[in-house]
Amino acid sequence: MSRGFYTHRVKFCDRDGGSMTNSEDAYDKLYKELKELRDIGEKVLEKTGGRGCLLGHRWTVLKLLFLKLYTRDIYTPIIANYYPSMAFVDLFAGTGLNKYKDSNFPIPRSTLIAWFCAKYPFDRIFAIGYNRPSKLFDANSDKKHRDIPYKYLYERTTRFIPKDCIRLIEGDANKTVDKVINGLREMKERYKGAHYLAFVDPNSCEIHLDTIKKLIDLEREGIVGDFIILLQARLIAKGIGRIKDSRKRGGLAEKLDKFFGTKDWRNFPTGEIESNVVNLYEKQLKELKQKPIVEKVDINLMREDIHYYLLYVIRKTSRGSPYVETVKLIRKFVKAIDKKDMVDQAIGEALGIKSSLTSFM
Repeated sequence: MSRGFYTHRVKFCDRDGGSMTNSEDAYDKLYKELKELRDIGEKVLEKTGGRGCLLGHRWTVLKLLFLKLYTRDIYTPIIANYYPSMAFVDLFAGTGLNKYKDSNFPIPRSTLIAWFCAKYPFDRIFAIGYNRPSKLFDANSDKKHRDIPYKYLYERTTRFIPKDCIRLIEGDANKTVDKVINGLREMKERYKGAHYLAFVDPNSCEIHLDTIKKLIDLEREGIVGDFIILLQARLIAKGIGRIKDSRKRGGLAEKLDKFFGTKDWRNFPTGEIESNVVNLYEKQLKELKQKPIVEKVDINLMREDIHYYLLYVIRKTSRGSPYVETVKLIRKFVKAIDKKDMVDQAIGEALGIKSSLTSFM
């Protein structure tokens, strides 16, 4: 794929060249980026219909916004200069669209963001869709229905992404990740080199550390990846608290063992569970990767039950991974808009919602 040259030191700014670290500029930037996502969502809606959406919330917006900025402004411009092929790996791809209550304007989910927003296109997109009935929504109303998410993911991605690029996988990411790994190996052989960006977006603790390890272990074969991992720290901490209070470990305890890759979480002191969730998970990730760099984007929208982190995990290179500084600028931008009222207002303006979103979040 011919991509041309793009400097590896990307300056994160608005399109007029201004900085994005004060609240007024950050709001304008947030609105513009959301409006672009809405435009993509309308295009997808027009071609594939509105059934089978997942419900979006404020935290949904910010994690997808980070993915959009990272894919467009950092990852694809840089990797295109140093590797003959690029892949996007989406372990929890959903249905392809999110909707917001009281709005008829959906926004795309991660797989379609990677396709539409990349400065240079990915050579392969691997997307894993869940194949069990789930609660879904209609983009044009507040009606709910139960259906298979993978069905809608298939319809939407194959409508826009060429067949020779998209690789759809049906099932549980922990059970099907080997198909992604084999696909990455095939890319390396075909293009004589490959790099990938993995977006790991579980609802809570569904991802096993061993699944991430399998992907990272490809470094031994010369296939390196960047990871954006959503860590629902408060939600996981509350689950651990319930286990400690009831003294009934059951199925959740087994899930947490697989999530952390250790049983050390069982020894967390009661008053410090949330911070220990973050520290232990970061420690476990660092032990998997050679020369790891982990940057955290802390998102706390003044809501008691939601406090999560986006963990950005890469390997330090001989060039010193200079684009980490750009990631830090994006983190400052996300921090500048990390206010409930600002996010609500921008979503409302961009998506045409007149009533406050806080009533259902």
